[in-house]
Amino acid sequence: MVTILIVDDDVLLRQVIRDHLETHGFHIVEASTGHEALALAHRAPPDLILLDLILPDIDGLKVCETLKKDEATRAVPVVLLTVREGLKDRIQGLDAGASDYLTKPVQPEELLARVKAHLHTRQLTEDLEQRQRDFVSLLLLSKAIASTLRTPEIFRFIVERTAQLIDARRCSLVVIGEENTGYVVASNEDPNITRLPIDLNRYPEIQEAIRRQRPVIVEDVTQDPLMADVRDTVVGLDFRSLLVAPINLRATVVGTLVLRTARSESPFTARELQLCEFIAELTSIPLQNAHLFESLELTKMNLERLTLIDDLTQVYNRRFLFRKLSEEVERARRYGHGLCCIMLDVDNFKQVNDRHGHAQGDMVLKELAGVIQLMVRRSDIFARYGGEEFILLLPQTDADGGMAEAERIRRVVREHVFRGIEPSLHLTISQGIANYPVNPITDAPDLLKLADAAMYKAKHAGKDAIACAWNP
Repeated sequence: MVTILIVDDDVLLRQVIRDHLETHGFHIVEASTGHEALALAHRAPPDLILLDLILPDIDGLKVCETLKKDEATRAVPVVLLTVREGLKDRIQGLDAGASDYLTKPVQPEELLARVKAHLHTRQLTEDLEQRQRDFVSLLLLSKAIASTLRTPEIFRFIVERTAQLIDARRCSLVVIGEENTGYVVASNEDPNITRLPIDLNRYPEIQEAIRRQRPVIVEDVTQDPLMADVRDTVVGLDFRSLLVAPINLRATVVGTLVLRTARSESPFTARELQLCEFIAELTSIPLQNAHLFESLELTKMNLERLTLIDDLTQVYNRRFLFRKLSEEVERARRYGHGLCCIMLDVDNFKQVNDRHGHAQGDMVLKELAGVIQLMVRRSDIFARYGGEEFILLLPQTDADGGMAEAERIRRVVREHVFRGIEPSLHLTISQGIANYPVNPITDAPDLLKLADAAMYKAKHAGKDAIACAWNP
C-alpha cells in the first residue's frame, strides 16, 4: 500500500487531508514537527511527503533540504503546503528539492490529482532505474559467459546471478536428455551439482515448457491443475510458485531455467519473466557448446579436434593458429582494435629431457599448457607453436594489457610446482610481446616474427623475463 507522510502542525488540516486520501486507498502517517517528520521518513521512507512550509521547530525548506541530502529519502517526492502565494517562496521551495507545492486551504480534487501525478512520476523513475540495473546485470552476465571456456563455472554463475536478480529461493539449470530424462547441471543451492539425472515425468512444469516452447508460470503449486499428479510430492516443500524458462536452440528446447520461490502474492512479475527470458537466451550459447562437446566426446568423431588441436598438450595447433592469426589481424585493422601476440618458451627445457627423459618432458609441456589454458579468456587463442614454444593471441588488447597478461602468466608458471621433476629444476618461461598497431606490420606473420624476436631478447636478458617488440 502507498504510504503518504503528512507534516503539518495544524491537526484539523491533517485530519481533512487524511480522511480524503484514506478514502482513495492511501496509508497515511502524520507528523506535527520537522524533527518528527525527519525521524519517521528516515526510519521508514514513505512514497510521498506533504510538507508544511511553516513548522514550529524547523523551517519546512530546511526539512526538505535535509530529506534530499539523505540517501534513504532523496527520491521521495515532496509537495509543499503553504499559505504563501509569492513567486519567491515557490522558487525557494523548488530550489530546496520540492517537487511541487499546494496552496492552503487545500482543494481535495487538486490534492488527489497532484498526489497521483507525483506517485506516477516516481514509479516511472523507479522503473527506469530498475531497467538500468537489470541491463547492467545482463551485460555483466554476458561478459562472464564470454570470459571463460569452463562450462560448469558458467552454469554455476548463471544460476547464482539469476537467483539474485529474481529473488528466487532456488534456481536450477536443467539440460534435456533422451527418453524423458533431464540433467541438473547447476543449482544455486549446491555448487557440487554438475550432472544430476532427473525423471522429467516428475516435473510436469518442465514438460509443459518443452511442449509450449514458452515460459511456464505456476503461481501456486498446491492449486494449479498442471501439478495435480505431483501435488502430494510438492506440498510441504519450501516453495510456493514456479517459473520455467525454456532454452531454445534451432527451434528445439535443449534446457530450462527452473526458478522456485516462496512468495505467494505476485510470485513472478512481468519484469522478472522478461529477465528470465533474456538469461535463457544467453544460456543457449554455453549450453550449445556443452551439447556439442559431449556429443563429440561420446561418439569419438571430433574431426575438428583432430585437425585443430595439438595431440600432446590439447591446446590449438599451428594450423589453427595461423588461420586465427590472419582473421584477428584483419579484424583488428577493420575495427581499429588492438591485438597482442605473446610467444612463450620454456627456459632450460633441455635439462628436463636430459634428466628425466622425453616422456616426462612431454608431461611437463602438457601440464604447462593446462596451467596457462585455465588463465586465458574465452576470446583468446592459445596454441602450441612447436617444441616447447607456445603462442597466445589476445584480441582487443592494447600493449599495456598484453604486458599485464604476460606478467600474470610469468608469475603463475614460476610459482607452479611441476609433477615428476626435480625441485632444483625450477621451470620458468621467457616471453616476447608484439602489438598491433603499436608495431607496424605488412601481413599477419609479421606479428609472430616480431614476438619471436622479442622472446629471444628476453632469453638473452637472463630468462624468466618479458621483452616487448616496441622497445629497442
